[in-house]
Amino acid sequence: MLEIIDILKLIADNNRMRILNILHNKNKTCVCVLEDILGLNQSNLSRHLNKLKKAGIIIGEKRSQWVDYEISEKFLKENNFVKEILEARLTGGIFLEDLNNVKCLEC
Repeated sequence: MLEIIDILKLIADNNRMRILNILHNKNKTCVCVLEDILGLNQSNLSRHLNKLKKAGIIIGEKRSQWVDYEISEKFLKENNFVKEILEARLTGGIFLEDLNNVKCLEC
């Protein structure tokens, strides 16, 4: 189990926080959607996803050639402060723009 300081260091990265914001509001999300919304190349996005996955914050489910990611409910139960951060901090700016862009991709 990660220490609080390690979790905070991990989610302090802007791209990882944007990923978590999308997954928190969208539930399962395809890696292709994350690439489009974040504007990251595949290797850079994979690096961020792997860090989150290795820490147990997110889980991935392979679907054909793609992987759908979601936040681990177990992790959120064990680290309720992360859920509070996701619900409190991410209401405007780039985070709101990301969520609007996800909705546009689904149209």
